[in-house]
Amino acid sequence: MATKRTTKKQHPYSTPDLSGLYIKPPYHYRDSTMLLVQFETDARFLRRLVPQPLTPNKDNHMFVSIAEFMCSGFGHYLEAHVFTTATFQRRPVNYSIYLVLDNDVAIGGGREIWGFPKKFGRLTLGTTDDVAHGTVERGGITLINAAVHLERFGAPEDVAGTPEWITRKVVPSVSNDAPPEIDQLTSTTLTDAAVREVYLGAATLGFGDSPADRLATIPIKKTLGGFYYRTDFTLGDGEVAHDYLA
Repeated sequence: MATKRTTKKQHPYSTPDLSGLYIKPPYHYRDSTMLLVQFETDARFLRRLVPQPLTPNKDNHMFVSIAEFMCSGFGHYLEAHVFTTATFQRRPVNYSIYLVLDNDVAIGGGREIWGFPKKFGRLTLGTTDDVAHGTVERGGITLINAAVHLERFGAPEDVAGTPEWITRKVVPSVSNDAPPEIDQLTSTTLTDAAVREVYLGAATLGFGDSPADRLATIPIKKTLGGFYYRTDFTLGDGEVAHDYLA
């Protein structure tokens, strides 16, 4: 007697099951363009942004980047990233605070896999005369206006930092009366990083106020300069660095 063969349905990596939003990492970024501005903020405000057990950097430095990415898996998109540096278990890390980008695949993958706090918006990035400039808009309001004077060439070492990124991944419960399903710090380390065509110079940075996006509450005590460069890197999977629900 013949037996009917059954095959176990493979669990989808991302939904919808018919056509997942994103594929499994790694994601390879090639020939991406980055504008980066560094600034000093208020120590107490920075402590509020950076959760325990991370320790904010002693110089109270924060960063804003606006980038045009070309990525296997996510495709082409523009992304703004507000972040800082900190220490975790005595090692230097980057900590993600706020991101705005214009690609639903990268938003869904970034939030669901690592927990990057991403929102959708409209961005610009380009150069005019001797200035690199970028903007971020949501709700008809310009949230970020950043520019760097292309004064002189720099070196890859000028933008070298820690390759490890920490972000807080929060997934709420379907029930309002239950705690989050996930509340953890995740860690991932960029690999295969290469930097080229580095410009550096004076920078300007402004945050616009919006009832939906309160970036203007971040104090900019001093703008410390900026960079404009091209880069390659690979974003792989990561690990849970700290579980608040454990």
